Amino acid sequence: MKIVLDTNCFVSCIGKRSPYRNVFDGFLSGSYILCVSTDILLEYEEIFFQKWGQAVTQNLLARLIRAENIEAVTVFFNFNSVTKDADDNKFADVYLTSNADILVSNDTQLLKLNQIDFPAFKVLTLQQFSAMLL
Repeated sequence: MKIVLDTNCFVSCIGKRSPYRNVFDGFLSGSYILCVSTDILLEYEEIFFQKWGQAVTQNLLARLIRAENIEAVTVFFNFNSVTKDADDNKFADVYLTSNADILVSNDTQLLKLNQIDFPAFKVLTLQQFSAMLL
C-alpha cells in the first residue's frame, strides 16, 4: 500500500503516547510505502524543526530518507486540485504522480478531494487510516 501523509498527521503520529502511534510504527516496520517529494520533505523538516529542534529533526529525516519503504517522486505537472489552499497541492500532486492508494489528511480542503470525479482521490483522516492499520 502506498500513501501520502500530510505533515500535520505525520507530526500527530510520532509521539510515543499518541493514539495514532501505530501509523508511525507501521512506517518503521514497513507496513506501507510513504510517497514524498522534495517539497513535502522540506515542509516536514520545517515543522519538525519548529516542534522538536534540530537534533530530532535530523534524526527523523535521516530515518525517512534511508527507509526502504519510501518512494521519492518528482512532480512534473501540477494538477491544482486544491483551490482554496494552493500549498496543499503538493500532497495531492504526489498522490496522483505516485499512483498512491491513500492520501492521509485531516485538512478540510484535502478531504474535499473525495468529492470530485476526476481525477479520483481516496483521502482518509488520520483516525480512519490508523483504525485501518489495527
